[in-house]
Amino acid sequence: MTPPVGQGLQPIDAVARRLGLRASAIRYYEERGLLAPASRHAGRRWYGPTEIRRLAIIGYWQAHGLMSLDEIKDILAGPDDGRRWNQVVRDRIAALRVQAERIEATREYLEHVLTHHPHSAPDGCDHYEALLFEPPPAAAPPRARPRARLSPARPPAQSPR
Repeated sequence: MTPPVGQGLQPIDAVARRLGLRASAIRYYEERGLLAPASRHAGRRWYGPTEIRRLAIIGYWQAHGLMSLDEIKDILAGPDDGRRWNQVVRDRIAALRVQAERIEATREYLEHVLTHHPHSAPDGCDHYEALLFEPPPAAAPPRARPRARLSPARPPAQSPR
């Protein structure tokens, strides 16, 4: 089959291999309105550099920005989409800030365990107990999905020491 006229166009299967995606995922992104093929020829979808770059952005944001496809779609629409774009970006920044704080608190807890309890469990440690019963960090913005608290929690059946 000869490719459609146009420089740099690649069929969906080649794009999928190149980006480590399944062709079905690319078709799903199309259904969700995140991208469209540059061309269709003989029943095949063909993608140019712009579409391939957009797919790479979607994959990056899903993996590293922990964003939903709806959020990615809103951000890719750009600031011309009005207040929605600005709010999505602000909400995602706030949610990532909360997540980073939780990760930092968990890292500090693990460093405490390693430093102060190298040969025993941390149960009964005042520092550990304070972490268990402190209020969780500020909630993520309303658009963000609530995340489970990262600090370890004692099962409800046990009583604190």
